[in-house]
Amino acid sequence: MSKSTKSKKRQSQRKDLRVVYPEYFDKNLTMRLGRRVPLKLAFDEPEAKRVALAAQKAGYEVFLDSNKHYSRTWYNGRGRVLIAKMGSKEEQLREIARNLPKVNLPRPAKKKTPKKKKPKKGSVYRQKTK
Repeated sequence: MSKSTKSKKRQSQRKDLRVVYPEYFDKNLTMRLGRRVPLKLAFDEPEAKRVALAAQKAGYEVFLDSNKHYSRTWYNGRGRVLIAKMGSKEEQLREIARNLPKVNLPRPAKKKTPKKKKPKKGSVYRQKTK
């Protein structure tokens, strides 16, 4: 394959996908800063993984891209989600927003810290009191 046919194939694949950023659903952002759903449907600081799972639950084909970021809030670097085009973008965003509270992400395991042994009373190793 020549270079031009590869790029045309890649462009045709991109035309079938729609970019969705987690900032579209962030309750803490204003519409001017990039929120695209009403406050009633917005979520508090959603991660790209949660948005991807909500889109999957809504029945869309999903691709997660964690290296990208939304240009208006570039300093957060939350990533983005690519979904298959089905209907208008606004309808898709609202459907994903309805599924966001239903998605449960696994919590990271807490690190176990070793317990400190308390010295016994009357022990030789009793702590000194001042």
